[in-house]
Amino acid sequence: MNKILLGSVLLLSSLGANAGYFECSIIPKAQCPHAQFAGKDLTNANLQEAHLLEGDLSRANLTKANLKGANIYHGKLMNGNFTEADMTDITLYNADLTGANLTGANLTGAKLKGANLTEANLTDTNLTDAEIDNAKFNKAVFCRTTMPNGIVNSGANCPAKRSARGDQADVVEGSINGCAIQPRTVCMNAALAEANLGSANLSGAQLFMANLAQANLFKTNLGKANLTEANLARANLTRANLSQANLTDANLNKAVLRGAQLERANLTGAILLNADMTDADLAGANIADATLTGATLCNTVMPNGTVNNSSCRVDRTGIIGEPMRTSP
Repeated sequence: MNKILLGSVLLLSSLGANAGYFECSIIPKAQCPHAQFAGKDLTNANLQEAHLLEGDLSRANLTKANLKGANIYHGKLMNGNFTEADMTDITLYNADLTGANLTGANLTGAKLKGANLTEANLTDTNLTDAEIDNAKFNKAVFCRTTMPNGIVNSGANCPAKRSARGDQADVVEGSINGCAIQPRTVCMNAALAEANLGSANLSGAQLFMANLAQANLFKTNLGKANLTEANLARANLTRANLSQANLTDANLNKAVLRGAQLERANLTGAILLNADMTDADLAGANIADATLTGATLCNTVMPNGTVNNSSCRVDRTGIIGEPMRTSP
């Protein structure tokens, strides 16, 4: 018994001033569910493949820590500092990373399903092949962030890297506020209000929560684009291709969608107040819980294939003409 107690004392002593935690040893493959590391300094700690299920790492400093393959399922990592940490293949299902600093962190192959990264700093973060299904990125900072598909994402709040001389900022050709205007681009929270994107090809683009208010999207290809919670208020989407696009909870208040292709688009919960949908094609679209109050429906193909002329002007001869105008 004395030998066991002596061994325990020596183990705790070897962990140093920053690691005297009776709850968990700071070693690779540590088995420590519900670990209590809140506010602790774990700089350069080696917790590779550690099991820290539901652990509390909030406000902890894990700068350059080795968390490769660690399991922090449902963990609390709020406001934690993970600058340049190796988080390759880490499991963070349903973890709370609100306000976490992930600058330069390597999250290649990370499991982030259902994780909350609201207001997280993802500057220079590598998310290659990461699983981000149902993850929340509200107000997260995307700056030279490598997304799961390999595309580098930079938002409007991303300071441009400067050259070695520091006299000129690097400029990415064909981009607006750090968002590359190209197919399958990844620009969550993109600042594209009033941008001129007429005839641009943004098919398959990831524009979650993008601000496209009053943008010119005339004939723009947004087929299969993810525009969940995007702000498209007063945007010009005349003859735009939005077929199979995800517009869940998008704001299309007073948007112009004349002749727009919306076949099989997901408009669940979308706001289409006073939107002009003359000649738009909604065949097969999902408009569950969408708000269509005041929308102009004239020669509009509805999800069930019927044509809606409820807003068209009909003259005395019974001929359908231009839609009736309502005051703004």
